[in-house]
Amino acid sequence: MDSLSQCQIVLSKISEFYRININDPDEKIKAAIQNLLDLWPEVLVSANTATDDELFALNVSRAVLTQVFAIVLSKDFFNKDQLLVRQIFFSLFNILVDNTSIFQDNNSIFIDSNIRLVIKMAMSITSFVQFNDGDLTKPSDHQLLIAIREHIDQDFKHDNLTDVVISFIWNLSDRTMLVPRLLKAGYAKSVVDWILTREMKFTIDKIDAPIHILHNLARHDDGIDQLNSYDALDVIEEIKTQPDIFDDVDDMTTHIAMIRTLLSNTKQIKHHSTYYSNKTVNMLLQLSINAAKNENYRYKGSHVSEPLTVLVKLFYNNEILDNILCKNEIKPSLTTSSIIELFTTLLCQLYSKINLDNDLLENYTCVVILNLFWLISNYEKYSYLIGECKKLMDIVKIAANDKQSFIDTFMPRTMKSIHQTANDILRKFNNNN
Repeated sequence: MDSLSQCQIVLSKISEFYRININDPDEKIKAAIQNLLDLWPEVLVSANTATDDELFALNVSRAVLTQVFAIVLSKDFFNKDQLLVRQIFFSLFNILVDNTSIFQDNNSIFIDSNIRLVIKMAMSITSFVQFNDGDLTKPSDHQLLIAIREHIDQDFKHDNLTDVVISFIWNLSDRTMLVPRLLKAGYAKSVVDWILTREMKFTIDKIDAPIHILHNLARHDDGIDQLNSYDALDVIEEIKTQPDIFDDVDDMTTHIAMIRTLLSNTKQIKHHSTYYSNKTVNMLLQLSINAAKNENYRYKGSHVSEPLTVLVKLFYNNEILDNILCKNEIKPSLTTSSIIELFTTLLCQLYSKINLDNDLLENYTCVVILNLFWLISNYEKYSYLIGECKKLMDIVKIAANDKQSFIDTFMPRTMKSIHQTANDILRKFNNNN
């Protein structure tokens, strides 16, 4: 009897997972996705020597991977098992690392379609991964990020690989901890160039992707420095936008305003109120409110910390601060006290679990809210409202005296730490008494 080919052996292994279904025990499903991902490099290699019939069977078997992956995402354990999420993401990412050459060479349709599937899967779970300082720092990781960037740089044909990988970079850049990895791989200059050529380079549904990536890079101080060195602000100001007919607070006009604020220093903001219309600033406040009220603190793609970070910077301009607190046009209308109450409630929700679940973004949101309140407390017209909010002042007192070491990762240089901000607020009211 003839021995089995490499492809037949791989197909036999895949067949073991055809019957996995949503009602199977959690541990069986977890094992299935890990085993399939561990097997997939063999699938890609076996395609090199596969017959036409075997290649057809390999293409069909891809449905098994997508089915098991979809089952995993639908299970309650997915959001709770952070180790599993990391294992799945890095299994997918390492497949890309091992196939970095696909971004540099012409490849078979089979390899191209499989890599695009892997990218889509990794992209879909990027927001769930708890990244740490050592992630994406290996030389091979760096080379992959460079290869992806260079592929997008040279592509003006809207190829399928660019179409999917630009979304992956968008999602990676949304994780601020990873921004230095992208900057090191040269993304600041490339993203500015992509914006200038985006109508030729990207399909219509991805045409705004480089603007969103630039926005994400600008959420990190190192990103601001590099983007300003490439005159990113001038490029952004040239973008012609038409506000959404429904005045969606997450439309491109709002994102342009956020980018402009992030790339400007506080001195510029203090002297250029005209760059920030009441409508735009109101949309930023509304975006913050919408995100704060959602369970995951996001409105569409924006986390509550994003518009709040911008508002903190804008509040260095007293005219803008006064317009937001006293003359905002939010519907239903919000008083200064109700704005303070809303963000105090959010602060209480997040501070109660600070450093417990290791969520750096939620910890950072506490930094932003306290800085927001510190700026308001410096404005004589409204400072008494901070002091009269007992729930807020209780949190401030706890933060000022808390001995635990807060993780203020990627805190902007325009902000103070939780501990320092809390003490400054307390000191102000103690001096006034």
